[in-house]
Amino acid sequence: PQEGHGLLDRAELWEPLLDTLPEGAEPVRDNLKNELSGKKGMKMSPAEKWEYIKMHIEAFVGRKAGAKKSSKKSLSPKQQDRIECWPYEVVFRFTYPRLDINVSKKRNHLLKSPFCVHPKTGRVCVPIQPQNVESFDPFDVPTLPRLMRELDEYEKENGTDNEEDKTQRKIPNWQKTSLKNYYNPFLKEFLEPMQKEIRRKMRDASEEESAIIGDF
Repeated sequence: PQEGHGLLDRAELWEPLLDTLPEGAEPVRDNLKNELSGKKGMKMSPAEKWEYIKMHIEAFVGRKAGAKKSSKKSLSPKQQDRIECWPYEVVFRFTYPRLDINVSKKRNHLLKSPFCVHPKTGRVCVPIQPQNVESFDPFDVPTLPRLMRELDEYEKENGTDNEEDKTQRKIPNWQKTSLKNYYNPFLKEFLEPMQKEIRRKMRDASEEESAIIGDF
């Protein structure tokens, strides 16, 4: 849920969670229990506690910049790998949806992805806008035969693209069909904002790295 799972809200919840730390991480587990139960931990939000836990684990295995390497020396490679993977396992276990084995291994289940085609009905799997969910008609989505007819009709009215004419603006086939009614909002409201956010994070990370190493 958006408000979280409450795993780090109370000691009776975070202590059993910390008990799942792998063998070899007993020192960091005990230290975290003490600190999260103290005054410092009580002032932290669950999100801050989670970042604090990950920071301690990184320092313990020697991945954190400036961390002491002494703890790492007493760990076997297998123990170190298990401790490093523990945060990912927690996220996967508690926040990811349960996976259906058939959905994971059978190719026909890829129809769940945007713009895949249902193998039996020929309907295109289209993204929908949340504000239009009540009016969405799943039986009115484009089908392969319909898209082929729309392409033929477009080319009959407008002619085909001249592949040899480099000056002619090429129109993607999806813009010639009813698929554009679904792709355009998907592009403008999801893909482009996501690309901007990724570029922003990459730029911020690059600037932060430059500040650390003194490369301005």
